[in-house]
Amino acid sequence: MTSPTAPPQHPVTTNTWPILPLALALLVLRVFGDHSWAYWAAAVVGGLGMIGTAIEIPRAVKRLLARRRSLAASWTIVLLTTACVLLVIRLAES
Repeated sequence: MTSPTAPPQHPVTTNTWPILPLALALLVLRVFGDHSWAYWAAAVVGGLGMIGTAIEIPRAVKRLLARRRSLAASWTIVLLTTACVLLVIRLAES
């Protein structure tokens, strides 16, 4: 007897990995913001996070328009956009 196979389960991911370098850059600015090396380190690490954000936001918009996991896609867009804006504001203040 053969049993019908269930469709493969896809892991629920929101593709928010760029938040890690963005959060690290914000943390470095928060803790060591008065040192010039911290500014440059945050700019480099944050730049990598922004490149990742530039890759992941169009993917999230594509999922949102396709109405697939629209809540997760909306969360990804809001989270990454907010982190990028905060990082640019913190770098501009320094």
